[in-house]
Amino acid sequence: MSHELLVPVGNFESLIAAINNGADAVYLGGKRFGARAFASNFTLEELEKATKLCHLYDVKIYVTVNTLIFEREIKEALEYCKNLHKIGVDAVIMQDIGLINLVHQVLPNLEIHASTQMHNHSKESLNFLESLGIKRVVFARELSLDYINNIETNLEKEVFIHGSLCISYSGQCLFSSCILGRSGNRGECAGMCRLPYKLYDDDKEIDVSGEYILSPKDISSLEHFKELMESNIKCFKIEGRMKSPAYVGIVTKIYRNLMDQYDEGKNLKINEEDLFLLKAIFNREYTKGFLFKDNNIMNFTAPNHLGISIGKATRVTKKKIRIKLSHCLKQFEGIRFKNSNLGMTINFMYDINDNLINQAHSNETIYLDNNIGLREIDEIMLTNPLVKVENEITKKITISMKFEAKLNEPMIISVYNNDKIVSLKGNVVEEAKSSPITKNRIEECLVKTGNTPFVTNEININMDDNVFIPIGNLNELRRQVLDKLKTIRENAKIEYVEKVYKPSVRKNKKISGISVLVRTKEQLKACRNLNVENIIVINKDLMDKDLIFRVPRDSFNHNYNYEKLLVTDYASLDKYPNNRADYYLNITNHYSLDYISNYANLATLSVECNIDSLKDIMNSYNDKPSVEVLVYGNIELMLMKYCPLNTIVNKDKICTVCQKNNKYYLKDRNNKFYRLENNSLTHSTTILNCSKTNLINDIKKLKDLGITNYRIELLDESYKETKELIERVKKQYE
Repeated sequence: MSHELLVPVGNFESLIAAINNGADAVYLGGKRFGARAFASNFTLEELEKATKLCHLYDVKIYVTVNTLIFEREIKEALEYCKNLHKIGVDAVIMQDIGLINLVHQVLPNLEIHASTQMHNHSKESLNFLESLGIKRVVFARELSLDYINNIETNLEKEVFIHGSLCISYSGQCLFSSCILGRSGNRGECAGMCRLPYKLYDDDKEIDVSGEYILSPKDISSLEHFKELMESNIKCFKIEGRMKSPAYVGIVTKIYRNLMDQYDEGKNLKINEEDLFLLKAIFNREYTKGFLFKDNNIMNFTAPNHLGISIGKATRVTKKKIRIKLSHCLKQFEGIRFKNSNLGMTINFMYDINDNLINQAHSNETIYLDNNIGLREIDEIMLTNPLVKVENEITKKITISMKFEAKLNEPMIISVYNNDKIVSLKGNVVEEAKSSPITKNRIEECLVKTGNTPFVTNEININMDDNVFIPIGNLNELRRQVLDKLKTIRENAKIEYVEKVYKPSVRKNKKISGISVLVRTKEQLKACRNLNVENIIVINKDLMDKDLIFRVPRDSFNHNYNYEKLLVTDYASLDKYPNNRADYYLNITNHYSLDYISNYANLATLSVECNIDSLKDIMNSYNDKPSVEVLVYGNIELMLMKYCPLNTIVNKDKICTVCQKNNKYYLKDRNNKFYRLENNSLTHSTTILNCSKTNLINDIKKLKDLGITNYRIELLDESYKETKELIERVKKQYE
């Protein structure tokens, strides 16, 4: 299998760095619908320019359209995809199931990749995606290499191998959305996992060696790269669309070299200076990640770029800092003092004789002006090294040439590159009257590719004796044939085909009423006493045949013998149709609702839909569908494979936390408490919102929109509180 190195690109400078350093493919976003809304990103005109540039150098280009799409955005999103297809992008990376189905039907030749935001973690979910027309799947970062290798699928496999990690399963994080109104599913993540928290057991604080309890290290696959090359994974993906061009260049160079070494049968070695620069440009410390079953994934002490040690401050005064270097340091590089967390750019640097210098080497002593108020001896970290970044493409495309010159016939130049052949005819070849042109002279002309992107490695000349060819004509024909090859390469694209969308045949089973998710026996008793028909449980110990079991979102065991299920991912949806679909399937438009309604009797709309969004969806129908909305409960903000309780409380020993009745919380900087819940079936952890969603007083508005199903999710409510809540909802509903 030929593997692909997929590199992140946030701007044109990064694109150039990726191409120069050996990317096989790049992924980038436009100004809308991308999961990195705060990257520079590209206009449509810039995307067209980028596509031509990538195709010229045999680099594939994938555009992210991987956000949830609200109803009023669907037409614009589809038009955007049409334009992407017309300019020739190789694929789009998508999350929204409604838009995926729409685009696949309307633009059947446009390749679609399933974003990791779709929570792709099992064979069953891949079966579902394949039925949607997906070509490639980006796996959840919580999966191991062995597990991914053993999944049998027709889809191409793609995994993240380097860069920042999300601590939550991608597409399953509502933290930023619920707390700050910035949706991670809409590309606006505020990085809630990078903020400080304290851990509490009931009202008692637990001592933690650091306050960044949710902040993971960066993943690096350098130590295990041979295993990746021997896997059945097609694409190795690097994270970093918000990173600098220097970062893009150095990380691409390192992994490209490893791939080439492996293909050439060499031992895999990393240039030490390249590795030093990689750590200096960006790292939060490294973990091998879940991909290689490394449980040491967290950095509790720092959530930001750490840099790499280059020496120590050995003496500090109010005016000067004396430093003994262990690595070279240059003027205008950025440093940070590790313990004090104070940083500076090196504008002035002095040697031991107080002379200004622009560079110092390992083992030398230097002095810096103490303009930052450093007070004590400290370790020095290089955080912003000077790295040369080319502002134009330096990579060359290797070509072969063939030249033919027969008397009284047009001369012909043919250019070969991979499967592309371009031939052009020139002037008629005449017999020489005095000095015939030589093969050497012709070769000297043909090899001069100048400032074109091409370099010639082979020239075959087939010519008659005693021929005359004007050098100017030969040079002009060479320029023309290279220009034509360049144009052909730049404009290579899949044929654009547009078809008519055929709406899904939505099931029209009318369902109305209240559903209640319970966590305790008291809550269950209250629901039964009030004749609640749809009772949802997450604890198997409470399960009975008339209840609805909510499938864990990260379950790998899709064998349930229950008659009623609330399905929470595409794997369960595919395997257990005719059940209910939960709001974790992220339905934000009627196209998604229609498609999921083929599988589910009732679908719960996304909790990220406000009243206006719900209105837009329902107004898309004359015959209103049966849908459900959450009207009360503590929303699960994050779903994590990482368990802070096992790591911090149990010290990674045999887990017993799930069997205890203790209540654990995270406390943020604003003294808000977020409940932690453990799932003993999957050993995962969820973080619940510090406050309750409460739309009970809006039920009449919802009913006017045509919504007739309402969900209550309970946490610690007593029998009495449960009863009062249900009665309030019924009163509003009836």
